[in-house]
Amino acid sequence: MVPRPAMIRDQDRIEIRLTREAEYRLPFTFIEALNEGTLFDRPAHVFRDAARQHRLFHVVNRTTENILGTGVVQLTSGGGKSPTQAEVGGLLVHPAARGFGIASLLVKVMMVYAIKESGRDAPDEEYLAHVVDGNGGPLHALLEAGFRPAGHVDIHRGDIDAVIDHMLKDGESAVRLQAFVFDRQAVGKLVLSLWTFVREHRGRITRSDGADDVRVTVDFSHVIPPAHLDAQVERLKRNSGF
Repeated sequence: MVPRPAMIRDQDRIEIRLTREAEYRLPFTFIEALNEGTLFDRPAHVFRDAARQHRLFHVVNRTTENILGTGVVQLTSGGGKSPTQAEVGGLLVHPAARGFGIASLLVKVMMVYAIKESGRDAPDEEYLAHVVDGNGGPLHALLEAGFRPAGHVDIHRGDIDAVIDHMLKDGESAVRLQAFVFDRQAVGKLVLSLWTFVREHRGRITRSDGADDVRVTVDFSHVIPPAHLDAQVERLKRNSGF
């Protein structure tokens, strides 16, 4: 059997992209193939709508064109109530690409884009995330990106535009999830973190693999231009003494 090539190799270039509407099936198929039973089974139209609204993201290895990760900001129905709510989910990094901090970086980019770049953020919009009990993978990424725990919530069939049957335990009718809410006061720290990554670390990540180091470069300039980060950091320095 011919061994499969590594998902990430030394000196690869990785890019975080906004998914175009014509590409929406790329992250949809990626999640369908790799869902480990811990993500909602969202229908294809959720990804298409999110791509159309510039709320769908994917991570690609530019050297190999392999997709490494995904994330989506899915608008939820508030039933006419304020504030507007959005579900930050679909967060999945390929198992062979973990250990580089891609998930944390992706969520930071998603939140800074949503609030500072997209022009679609409303002052009263709430960004929520939910994680299945026992699924520790996304926790660090969410906490690093300004989300804070908000207790537990039980999700039943029909509560969201997604299939949850594969997540239900025998005899149960609901999935128990850890709830998280984004702290909007944290966005300045996220901006500074991304600026430091781009300007001081040159977008480089190093992971030790046994005796060898794997060095990669991550570029998200098509989502958040470096000049925009520069301007936001300057405003932060003037307004809050960073």
